[in-house]
Amino acid sequence: MMMDLHIHTERCGHAAGRPSEYLAEARRAGLEIVAFTDHLPLPDGYDPDEEYAMRPAELGEYVAEVREVAHSSGAAPRVLLGIEADWIPQHRAYTAGRIASHAFDIVLGSVHFLDDWVFDDPRLIDEWSRRDVRDAWTHYFETLTQAASSGLFDVMAHPDLVKKFGYVPPGDLSALYEEVAAAIADAGVAIEVSSAGLRKPCREIYPSDDLLSAFCRAGVPVTTASDAHSPREVGRGLTEVRDAVARAGYTKIAYFEAREMREVAL
Repeated sequence: MMMDLHIHTERCGHAAGRPSEYLAEARRAGLEIVAFTDHLPLPDGYDPDEEYAMRPAELGEYVAEVREVAHSSGAAPRVLLGIEADWIPQHRAYTAGRIASHAFDIVLGSVHFLDDWVFDDPRLIDEWSRRDVRDAWTHYFETLTQAASSGLFDVMAHPDLVKKFGYVPPGDLSALYEEVAAAIADAGVAIEVSSAGLRKPCREIYPSDDLLSAFCRAGVPVTTASDAHSPREVGRGLTEVRDAVARAGYTKIAYFEAREMREVAL
């Protein structure tokens, strides 16, 4: 089954296109299930230029728009109402309240903030040269596993996003990957396998083959996604994603309806 469970629209402030345009591309790509997952509005002070996420006033409009598209889509593709929510530990209550305000099918959790550093923002890439890369990776994965354990999310999106610009610690990372995979398994959430990294400087699927294999050994379910930010990116790279999933040892992929996980044959 071909599924793309991470799609953004123009409402998130850094994407282009309306849901109807994405849906048309999904049909052309032969997708069977898609999930719209725009960025949940951020707490005050985290998005001063309104380009990381939806504005608070738009959340209800977004939900209504996706539901309208889902109603008009017919049998295929099936349209799921989702959201991508940033994990900011000190604002857990805020995030929980926003998520609970609507009946989402799928909630993606993501880490873009390491304290006050938006580490994947290209405008802030120079900060990497001032950081210890291994420390940044350790901080990132500690934050990711904390988010997974919060109980707020169904899927952890782009789980090794920290590699986006190609900054990777030297040496063997297998111990770190096994530790992360075990923590995610204990948290009972799925992880996303995303083609978005193929379009970024790292030129690699999120997560890497080694990390994905660790997730498989730990029994962590997976979803498939493009993280599309324009209609032409819908479904892009999903063949490579599915190949990576199979290579890691998976035979099933997951999706969510009303926050309940369902698995189908790869």
